[in-house]
Amino acid sequence: MRKRDVIKQKFEAFVMALEAFQPEQIENLLTEDVRGHFSNVGETKGKEDLINALTWKGMEMNVSRRRIANFVVRTCDDKAQQSAYVMSLIGYDNGSFLFPFEFGGKFLISWIQAKDGWKMTEIRYDMDWEKGNTYFAKDWNFIDYKIFAGHKPMINSEFESPWAVIPENDEALTDKELIVENMFKYSFGLDNCDWTLHHDSYTDDVVFYTGNSVMESGAGNLINNFKNTSHKEPALQHAIKIVDVQIEDDEAILYGYRMEPHRLGSKNLNRDTLHQSFYSAKYENKLKKVNGAWKMYQLHYKSGVFFEIDEQRHYVDKI
Repeated sequence: MRKRDVIKQKFEAFVMALEAFQPEQIENLLTEDVRGHFSNVGETKGKEDLINALTWKGMEMNVSRRRIANFVVRTCDDKAQQSAYVMSLIGYDNGSFLFPFEFGGKFLISWIQAKDGWKMTEIRYDMDWEKGNTYFAKDWNFIDYKIFAGHKPMINSEFESPWAVIPENDEALTDKELIVENMFKYSFGLDNCDWTLHHDSYTDDVVFYTGNSVMESGAGNLINNFKNTSHKEPALQHAIKIVDVQIEDDEAILYGYRMEPHRLGSKNLNRDTLHQSFYSAKYENKLKKVNGAWKMYQLHYKSGVFFEIDEQRHYVDKI
């Protein structure tokens, strides 16, 4: 099994422990001196401190669901740098009504390969949004809508992203994996205002379509547009479910859904819709190989809230 596949399984185990409100189950995934940097629960040093910080201290919940998007891991020898977006839904169902609390954020994790397997040495987490009954987590630090990121950023993409820490992967990726990672590079750079990383995912002559209209043409114009967007709200999150990738020679099309459960428009999360996954837009992006690397040259973004039945899998991608 490739190193990236092992780490992917271990990160899912980490998320499952949080989903079950049992962070003590992650003890074997941590080094003794593991460091934690969490925008919602603070800084930690060592296993015990980290597990205590991640322990749920609110009232007992009987609804809990975590979904993972934008998973990236890059490896070099016995080190790995991994990122992922996790969408969380917890709440209490009293048999008549659902009282939900939702939040989403970015994890960035540094791993080392020890004698007994891959271990987390540092965990960074930035909460990007929250919705619902935040009183359930009244002791957390929530988003200050007046400042960048809504809090002191825990992640500095220019220095800590998977691409910054490990510029060259030491494991071969398939074309589909490279195309998917390129999409997630687009999101990670955009959401962390790392414009060099973001730009690296598309060509200089990129065209961004919204519906049938051109929103922006050219990398400079597109980046300026996103810079403007980043000043309108404290944090951006472009979590994307990959639906399909079609490749023909040196051309490809990526299909994806944007996950924004906090922006449902006229839709409503309740007991009847609890087992639905909500999305706010569809992507149909065209790529080509440029000097051996996949780059997007057209992004087609069609907004509109829709849903599908939740597949009850932690990793949301269909491929």
